[in-house]
Order: sequence, then structure tokens, then C-alpha cells
Amino acid sequence: MDHKLSRLTTEQRYELVAYLDGELDEEATARIEKLLAENAVARADVELLAATYELLDGLPRPKASSEFTEKTLATARLAEVKPDITQSPFYRALQQSLPYFGWAAAMIVAGLLGFAATYRWVPQPHDELVHELELIQQLDKYQEVGSIDFLERLASEEPLLNELRGHSRAPATH
Repeated sequence: MDHKLSRLTTEQRYELVAYLDGELDEEATARIEKLLAENAVARADVELLAATYELLDGLPRPKASSEFTEKTLATARLAEVKPDITQSPFYRALQQSLPYFGWAAAMIVAGLLGFAATYRWVPQPHDELVHELELIQQLDKYQEVGSIDFLERLASEEPLLNELRGHSRAPATH
């Protein structure tokens, strides 16, 4: 027989209490009896627990009043009864207003989709101005020309066009 002095696990301590209360099955009882035969710490713990039980048995037992018993049983019954949430005023109000929330959400989604669609795919008046920005920036020069006929005649007269080009460059080189 090995006389180990090893500490008991929490599970073994719980089994010792159950052993003293007679709550273990045969296999667990045999396991605890083997532990008690081999482990002095387990034997000491069982002796302390047994002594504690004897001291507790010697204490007078308080008697609960009938009122305490009734209140405890009523509280236990109330804990078992689960309230029906569908009968609460909040649930009924929520159930009645749910279609309104649905319609409001649908209107918001439809509004957002409409805004996104028009913002992205419907042309705006300022889009053309942005597209023609380069032309607008040069508008003063184009107005000085007057008409397209003048530009076409100028393009056909190569010497005059070269002279104008040279003349417009001359001040830049000074």
C-alpha cells in the first residue's frame, strides 16, 4: 500500500462530500474507497468532513414559518410561469405600428434610390459647361474673329496666315 501525501483535486473533494452523503454510484464509491485506502490526505479530509457533519447535526434546526413557506412556494411558481410577451402593451403597440415603420422605411429607400438615379444618370445643365470649359475660357478670342467665314478664308491664304503667326510671335521674343 502506497501512502501518498498528494493534494486532492476539486472534483475529488466534491466526490468525498457526495460519498459521505451516500450519493455516489458503485463505481464512484469504489474509486473513493480506493483513494481513501491509498491517500492520507483524503482520509484526513473525510474525517474532518465527518466531524463537521456531526457538529452540524448537534445544532438546533430552525423551523420556518408557514408564511415563509407559502412565500417561497409562490415565488417558485412565479419563476416557473413565463409571461406571455404577446400580451404586453408594448408588444401590441409595436405590432400595430410595424406597418407604418415598414412604409416609412420603404419611402426612405425609394427616395434614396430616386436621388441616386437622378444624380448619376440625369444630365444637369452645368455638366455641359464643365465639358466645354476649354472653349468657354477662350470665348473672348473667338468673339474677336466674328464668323467662321473669316477663319476659313484665313486658312486658305497661307502667306497671310504665316505672316500673322510670325507677327504674333515677334513681341514674345523681345
